[in-house]
Amino acid sequence: MDQLWHLISTGVLKPGDRLPSERELCKTFGVGRTSVREALKPLITMGILEGRAGSGTYIAAETGQFQKPLEWGLLLDLEGRDDLVETRHMLETNAAHWAAMRAKPENLVAIEATIHGMAEHLNNPAQFQAFDATFHFEIARATQNRILYRLINVIRGQIQTWIAERLTLSPDRAKGLARTSLSQHQAIFTAIKTGNAAAAWSAMDHHIQTATRDLRRPGKPPKS
Repeated sequence: MDQLWHLISTGVLKPGDRLPSERELCKTFGVGRTSVREALKPLITMGILEGRAGSGTYIAAETGQFQKPLEWGLLLDLEGRDDLVETRHMLETNAAHWAAMRAKPENLVAIEATIHGMAEHLNNPAQFQAFDATFHFEIARATQNRILYRLINVIRGQIQTWIAERLTLSPDRAKGLARTSLSQHQAIFTAIKTGNAAAAWSAMDHHIQTATRDLRRPGKPPKS
């Protein structure tokens, strides 16, 4: 199990990746099938791996088995949401700062691709949110800090639950929110691309403060 966990924790195997077959794992680790099956069991129990009928075993999302309990609690607990927003601010502003300092060319390409995706899906809330989430994941990845990346994966999962809930309640606001969000994401990316850590922190701070206010404001859409 330690060898398999090492492949997951170091990013060799990423969330969504299909695990090699039992035969391939036996060959890779030099063990028998019984040992492989015993190693997989606790990882499945912990939510690190997930079995899909007729398809195989896959690396689960970063949040694992703790995702749903967290979502349910946050949907019912406004105070918990306040803590969530504060935690998000701490993590993501600093992620933007360090991404500006450490991003590699391939990180910049990945971040910019998510902005193009958002721009192409202003009228499709579900797709826009997916690219929005990926934008933040890619910034976290660009910090070159695996622990920070995992923490932001958990936090973003909860933020997306809240965003989806608010946009479902007020679908007429979705496009206005998307336009505002896109503009702010572009500002964050520009700061990261130019290596301006202070500007990246400030742009992310502005984005989080604005997004939080817009999501809590009932009724009218934000100004264009």
